[in-house]
Amino acid sequence: MDRAGLDQGAFRTASELRIQLAQMTAASQLLERCAGDEKSRQYLAVMNQSICRMLRIVGRLELADRLGGESAPEPELKYVDLALLARELGARMGGLLAYAGVELAVTAPEFLVAQADETLVRQMVMELVSNAAKAGSHVKLSLVRHGDRAVFTVEDDGPGIPPERVEYLFCGAQEAVPDWRRGGVGVAIARRAATLHSGTVVADCKPGKGLRVAASIPLGAAEPIDLKDPGLEWDRGGFAEELVALSDLLPARAFEMKGV
Repeated sequence: MDRAGLDQGAFRTASELRIQLAQMTAASQLLERCAGDEKSRQYLAVMNQSICRMLRIVGRLELADRLGGESAPEPELKYVDLALLARELGARMGGLLAYAGVELAVTAPEFLVAQADETLVRQMVMELVSNAAKAGSHVKLSLVRHGDRAVFTVEDDGPGIPPERVEYLFCGAQEAVPDWRRGGVGVAIARRAATLHSGTVVADCKPGKGLRVAASIPLGAAEPIDLKDPGLEWDRGGFAEELVALSDLLPARAFEMKGV
């Protein structure tokens, strides 16, 4: 079987997994109604945690396929207040990261509008924050205007990585980065999302002093724009998108139904 056939088979498998996960989610929600004791709620939290982690994996497979596909239709670009997006997304992710002992600080201007694909931008920011939170206990998300571009910067206070390995962060080659950076495919997706907006993602680090990643996108649509539609945003099975995005680092107690 050639590469194209393998890719199609993987995508079909992801779709089948999503169907099974939807059934598991429905069962979990039904069980929640009759979970009257603390032990039952704890078991349900572990189940929800596993479901969210699998949804994250499936969603990444589907998103990577759509981002790299040649036949996806162009989206309808719209004006997005990136400042509002950063503050609201940061607040929700910060509340969840507190379960993992990670502090997220967000700084953004009062108003910053760009013509962009909101779903892709949100995914880009979530991937960068999630990656940073795996490395350090303090993460900073900032948004500034630099000329005709919007620049999202995510910094952590983790151990950093050797400068010669920085580029591997963007290729999804897990064996090329330390354990706390595993799952580098997320940063690769973030760079692809920025590239499709005629933007870029760059990283800078000093070993022992954390990592800083900056994603830059133009405020207005470039001409011509080569932006591919990733399709509908992830079907999260009723779970909050931030919960799914951070599911591989949050403790089980963050997945109790009252917080979903």
